[in-house]
Amino acid sequence: MSSTPASPQLATLRRIIVAVIVVSFSVAAIMGIIALLARDLGDVGVKVLLTTATVGLYSIAVLCCATLAGKRLSGFGLAGAAVAVLAAAYTVTLIWIADGLRSDVVYQFLGSLIALTVAWALASLLLLLADRGRPVVAWGLRVTLGLLAALLLLIWYLIWGEVGSGEVFGRLLGILSILAALGAVVVPVASLLLPDAPRAARLSPELAERLQAEATRRGITVDDLVAPLLAASERAQDPQGPVDEQPHA
Repeated sequence: MSSTPASPQLATLRRIIVAVIVVSFSVAAIMGIIALLARDLGDVGVKVLLTTATVGLYSIAVLCCATLAGKRLSGFGLAGAAVAVLAAAYTVTLIWIADGLRSDVVYQFLGSLIALTVAWALASLLLLLADRGRPVVAWGLRVTLGLLAALLLLIWYLIWGEVGSGEVFGRLLGILSILAALGAVVVPVASLLLPDAPRAARLSPELAERLQAEATRRGITVDDLVAPLLAASERAQDPQGPVDEQPHA
């Protein structure tokens, strides 16, 4: 299966994403090292370390989502990267100003953002397999993504609802977690073990239109236009093959 080369805009976007992640994580790491070298960490030192860990973890999520850049589902990945950046900003803000906050809604929203970021990053990695030709991989991917969505909704309900210690809910949450984890492992392994089925070559509408226009201009069919090119390609691949003898003048 051939891959379409990334456009210059997408290549630039990838470089910007990587640069921002590297710079932000490097700055956070330097701050963390300085805090650890201090004799007394104190409250500020602890917050610096938490900020470092937060930036590092959310950077991983952004990278997972950014892997879809330049592919068919690049919009999904870029949206996930934006969500991860917003979640990171919200988390860092809470680290530094949460001392005076007593509202449960603030932390419920934080938990919801974390769950969404993790699910989106994992889904982005799985969607790298969306173009595989094997039906078992395609259906396994759909089922796994559905399980991830259902698991995310249950976690949100657990965060915002008054569930208590319901045994049925706990078992359902555990079953969905196991099945989602199983799909996240089995689907990529299956895609590696099962090669893609051969696909019929297809012309893009633009190329088909250009071929038809050129054939019409020459007053021939598209088959007559393409046949000499195929014959030349076959001769180039088999230079030892029979050569047509040209009659001498």
